[in-house]
Amino acid sequence: MPYVTTPPPEKAISTVSVTPQHRAWWKEASVYQIYPASFKDSNNDGIGDLPGIISKMDYLKKLGVDVVWLSPILQSPQVDMGYDISNYEVIDTQYGDIKDVDTLIQGLHERGMKLLMDLVVNHTSDQHEWFKKSRSSKDNEYRDWYYWRKPVYDDQGNRHPPNNWEAHFQGDNRS
Repeated sequence: MPYVTTPPPEKAISTVSVTPQHRAWWKEASVYQIYPASFKDSNNDGIGDLPGIISKMDYLKKLGVDVVWLSPILQSPQVDMGYDISNYEVIDTQYGDIKDVDTLIQGLHERGMKLLMDLVVNHTSDQHEWFKKSRSSKDNEYRDWYYWRKPVYDDQGNRHPPNNWEAHFQGDNRS
């Protein structure tokens, strides 16, 4: 038994009852973002994929990762790094399939890690069925799912962008 001394009453230190704080996991977690296409290619086609990520789960755990933040893996024409979703219900075949996603989730959970999937629901591809229906007619039920503006023409009849917005990373956001 360790030797413990108690200070005399006149020199006693006051004690404060401390309630342990339970912080939200996302405030204290170590998050590792993965852009799948460039992370790990498992089938030598030059594109990283879900099986490649799955093969590196132990490595991620050893790094101290608590959360894997996975950039978009849904079906996309890849015009906007996968954020231009053409089908919210299908995994892009270049990355794998839904079974691979299930394996990834299970494997991360077995290692005490979480999966955060990057998803921007208000950003679709022009190849998405909703967009195609929206532009098909002014009376279509999907028409108001997107903002439509009449084109702007100058005095010589040249068409111009509908606004002067610029994208943060690539200049003109309409190109």
